[in-house]
Amino acid sequence: MDVNAQLQACYATLQAGNIDAAETQYNQMSQAHPNNGDVHHLGALISHRAGYQSPALARLDKALAITSAHFEYLNTRGNILSALQDIPAAIKAYNKSLQAKPDYLTAALNLGKCAINNKDPIRALDVYRAALKLHPGNEQLQIGEVIALKEMIKSKEALAKLDAMPTHGKFSFVRGQILLQLERWDASVIANQTALGEPASAVAAFQNIMQALWMQGKWNEAQDHIDEYLQQAGQTVPMYAAAARLLDKADDRQGAHAMLARSVAHHGPKPDILAARARFKLQEGDMEAAYTDALAALTARPGDINLMADYADSALATGRHDEAMTAATEALKVVPNNQFWIGVKVTTMRALGQDYKYYTDPDKFVVPFQLETPEGYGDLKEYNTALKAALDEMHGLSEHPLNQSLRNGTQTVADLRFVDHPILKAHYKALEKPIREYMRMLGNDPDHPFLRRNTGDYLITGSWSVKLRKKGFHVSHVHPEGWISSAYYVDVPDEVADTEKKAGWIHFGKPPFPVVGQDGQELGYEKIVQPSQGTLVLFPSYMWHGTNPLEQDASRMTLPIDVVPI
Repeated sequence: MDVNAQLQACYATLQAGNIDAAETQYNQMSQAHPNNGDVHHLGALISHRAGYQSPALARLDKALAITSAHFEYLNTRGNILSALQDIPAAIKAYNKSLQAKPDYLTAALNLGKCAINNKDPIRALDVYRAALKLHPGNEQLQIGEVIALKEMIKSKEALAKLDAMPTHGKFSFVRGQILLQLERWDASVIANQTALGEPASAVAAFQNIMQALWMQGKWNEAQDHIDEYLQQAGQTVPMYAAAARLLDKADDRQGAHAMLARSVAHHGPKPDILAARARFKLQEGDMEAAYTDALAALTARPGDINLMADYADSALATGRHDEAMTAATEALKVVPNNQFWIGVKVTTMRALGQDYKYYTDPDKFVVPFQLETPEGYGDLKEYNTALKAALDEMHGLSEHPLNQSLRNGTQTVADLRFVDHPILKAHYKALEKPIREYMRMLGNDPDHPFLRRNTGDYLITGSWSVKLRKKGFHVSHVHPEGWISSAYYVDVPDEVADTEKKAGWIHFGKPPFPVVGQDGQELGYEKIVQPSQGTLVLFPSYMWHGTNPLEQDASRMTLPIDVVPI
């Protein structure tokens, strides 16, 4: 059998899902044909499919050493680097693939998707529009363009583009998201209801409906129709689990447990339900019961990253530190830049009494900067007064988002990076100096999960405003998809001046549930920063951070951002 026939046979084996047999075939071919790039490319595809990304990259680089500008090899390299969460390198690989073959549709789609996932819709829009010139009428490119416009808050243009697609009826979920941006609440609910019948989007559509009603202060209406939504989506286990978690976020723990019980009655104790129940029990302080449920869920579905998160947290909370470390270590092999798992690893090291400050030394990594007054304003107080007035107009909803750390306050809906307002543009320009100074101060360390990603350049991937009211606070959390996170204080109440109560202060290092170290003491926060108007605090996204509740009837407004390297 010649090499081409062997390649076809091996590829057929891989497509059939028999990865071990495909691996055996590859090993035989690579020994017989060590200088054939297609052989090593197929070997990379096999490792990539199996989830072994580092060996996949090594094999792919063998192929590229033979043919350096092969468009398929370069596209595969982009896919592997995306899986390794090395987004800057992945984007370079996709770009090289398109340079080698400008009309290569697969690379264009992958590059656009990579940019969207990296919260870079401007790049994605350029990619999709360039590809549409070569592939006019391509549905995947068209909906990619719509999604990029939606992410840029060009909602009207996105809706017009969607309506012009011959197949627009297939994308009711995207329509619902756009209508949500346009604050056409009723129409958004209707579109998302249509999407409930589509298995791939049912859970997200359900969450959008409930979120829209909650944030308008119409939670009673949401609860009245929850059974109807479940019925439309087929009463699946993921829908029951999503409903339970939403009820919990809305402080209806009794309703959440009842929803889980309904799912068990219909489907038995499935992993998604066990994981949700574990999370509730963890919040209720029933740590051992939480661990039992989380372990059972993960045992039923080994390797599921989402289930591993509930398991790791419950292992930490019950003092099973070695198990939490094993979970974090294994998860980081799959998602090396996921900030949650770095946070779990560091918290476990701290609980074990290990030298964890290499990763989270608060004196090194939590750095406050005083913003320089943007051009056109007399001083920082005048600027922040104008900024607060602009942001107040955007805080139109009555409740916090259900899926955020915020409690007793409001959060803007739109990604403020794309809001066309001169004061916001001035703000992001003013942030450039402290962000670059922070990166310069920290430097690069190839072995450090934070510092190894420091390329010297950055992209702001999200910006929003939060306004806390009386009793308002943030639950301790991390930003899983971030790199550098922040808090910028637009306005602070007088009570933050009280250095005894520390109301409204931001703290770092304290997990969102009790974790007891080997010394028998619960891990508390390691650093707390007093807010002041005009201060920008920068820190790694994997550091636990939360705020002390406000006590007085006055608001506290922030304008945070997340940053990733490019």
